[in-house]
Amino acid sequence: MPMPITETAIKTAHKFADQQPTLDKKEQVYLNTLAVLAVRDYLQLMEIDTDLANSDSWHPVVRLCADIADLNLPGLGRLECRPVKVFNSDGKSSLSELSPCSNICSVPPEVWCDRIGYVVVQIDEEKREANLLGFAKNAGKGELYFNQLESLDSLLEYLEKLALPIPKVNLGEWLMNVFETGWQAIEDIFTADKLEFRDAIAFRKGSSIALFSDGEIVRAKLINLGIQFRNKSNALVMAISQERDSRISIIAQLHPAGSDRYLPADIKLVLLSESGEHLQEAQSRGMDLWIQLRQFRVQPGTNFSLQVILDEIGITEAFTI
Repeated sequence: MPMPITETAIKTAHKFADQQPTLDKKEQVYLNTLAVLAVRDYLQLMEIDTDLANSDSWHPVVRLCADIADLNLPGLGRLECRPVKVFNSDGKSSLSELSPCSNICSVPPEVWCDRIGYVVVQIDEEKREANLLGFAKNAGKGELYFNQLESLDSLLEYLEKLALPIPKVNLGEWLMNVFETGWQAIEDIFTADKLEFRDAIAFRKGSSIALFSDGEIVRAKLINLGIQFRNKSNALVMAISQERDSRISIIAQLHPAGSDRYLPADIKLVLLSESGEHLQEAQSRGMDLWIQLRQFRVQPGTNFSLQVILDEIGITEAFTI
């Protein structure tokens, strides 16, 4: 999808670039700014709200310290807009020589997390044109191949789904023994012959962490990542307890379910704030009986989400207190 690079966009990009200390950094910020503005213009045409002022790419200190090109979408999260350079007819870029373009867009490690997606934008300064090549839901291993990008129509459908309200699990009601459908007692999820899970509990009880004590309410829910992973399920386990200062203490774990002894390699359990900020994560190394987030405590009225992610497939569970 080609978008014109306006005179205002060029002036803004030069303004931000002129604030940088080196030629390489000037080029980076210049292209990043043009990419962000091109995606902003496209989304505005599609009547999708954007918020430049609250994007990290619009913060001078963050621009200086990181290779960042995010566009904040209110209520949805941050969309990263990664530029790739089209060379002029003389084979040189406008500010410095870069390596020739290929069919790969590199994504810097500092933006691998806390993003709802990545849009690849091809910048052609000679034509004053920014071509939105497509998008990906995650950064993978830091390289986005052009021929594997999803279409912009898919991006719009994806953003529409993100905008839909996610039903929240009310953990406050758990304290009154009221549980939502799907959240079952441990005994109903894990059969009696699943010795590895019982052994895991016994091991934790014998440790200094002392999980699943008598004062905790424990429930589990099967998480199925779909046919792509042979419809195998994992179990999200939540243990909560009331503290004296009215806060709720929470432990979140992910376990294999069914006949599997170990979790899939590289499966992640991620904690997100209400605004989508990445707070912490745990990742399986391939021979793990379970993975666990660090214990956290929340005040009444707090909203947060947990995501189970494997490759490009993710399931989100939203919670409120």
